[in-house]
Amino acid sequence: MKENKKKNKRKPNTKARTYRNRVIKIVSLLLAIGVTTWFLQEYMLCNADHNTERIRGFYLEDENSLDVVIVGSSEVYCDYSAALAYEECGFTSYPYSTESNTALNYKAIIEEIKRTQNPQLIVIEINGAIYGDANLVKDVNLRRVSDNMPLNENKIELVEKNATSDKIEYYVPFLKYHSSWDNLNNSFWWSLELIKDQVRGYNYLKGIKNRSVIYHPKSKVYRTDEIQSRKMALFNKADVAFREFLEYLQGSGFTDDQILFVRFPHVVTTDNVSRYYRGNTVGDIVREYGFSYISFDSDNPDIGIDTSHDFYNQEHMNIYGQQKFTKYFAKYLQEVYKIKPAKLTEKQKEVWDKTIPYYDAYIKYSDQLINKGEDVQVGENYDIMRQIEQIMNK
Repeated sequence: MKENKKKNKRKPNTKARTYRNRVIKIVSLLLAIGVTTWFLQEYMLCNADHNTERIRGFYLEDENSLDVVIVGSSEVYCDYSAALAYEECGFTSYPYSTESNTALNYKAIIEEIKRTQNPQLIVIEINGAIYGDANLVKDVNLRRVSDNMPLNENKIELVEKNATSDKIEYYVPFLKYHSSWDNLNNSFWWSLELIKDQVRGYNYLKGIKNRSVIYHPKSKVYRTDEIQSRKMALFNKADVAFREFLEYLQGSGFTDDQILFVRFPHVVTTDNVSRYYRGNTVGDIVREYGFSYISFDSDNPDIGIDTSHDFYNQEHMNIYGQQKFTKYFAKYLQEVYKIKPAKLTEKQKEVWDKTIPYYDAYIKYSDQLINKGEDVQVGENYDIMRQIEQIMNK
């Protein structure tokens, strides 16, 4: 009987155990590859720069916490400071803007703003409507927006309509940037700041970027009265894209008190006067569709801009011009568009209050660089933020 019991005792199923262990190993390997690929795509082998910082920062803002959102290209994040506007007028704002952002991207951006925020006003800086056709369809100008937009129907529509290269690379950017080892060091330092932003849930400077330079025009600077009546047709693709965007706004039910089109200040010289003329044409088109347009180009005594001191090149303001224009524009929105600060939670107020000392230190650091004659790109990256925090801690 004892012998039979021994014979009938179940032997361990070594084949099943081996199979299970093999499955666990394969799944673990796939997970490790997936996590590593995700990390590299998100933070290392990617086009991590100030555009990434700014757009991802927008999605870190609490839902329905922004009173104003400003859409546009580099003029927006150089000329306007959300922190200073908050300090001066109390309302919250954010620049959903990227370098050379074009009219082709505007619809998707507005849809993303609608999806995540409920601002009292959306301001659209019109530079992206006056680009030439070649610039309008540049792959990089689409990627600066699409690479940093969450995967959803807005991103899919943007890519499917406008991508001119392999579309799968827009959904899996790692395929585009996987060989960018030469840019790895730069991405690493940007990534440290991106990770810190995500941990705390916001960024301190709200996307601003500038250069520590004072631009001195070498050619004739036009006065407004010399050029205000001159117009020039938009380039073909820009004209079509911009009108399509305006039709979209009309069809979506936006009204004149919800959307404002503007042209931010520039030093208007012989080199760029054609852009001013096209800006005048944009104003006519905007009004044709029932929206408002205001140009702050050229001389504007109400703002107090000094074209020989307040710009870092003829297209962008430096920190001195940024402060003047932000104060003026924030008060303009408050008085004309009746923007009132939304009620913030204690936590939200604490976050926005922190932006003020950071912005003050950013101004001091930029001013020091200008006085030393050092031309530095001053934005919210890891190295710059360490310099700013050193100033704050003194």
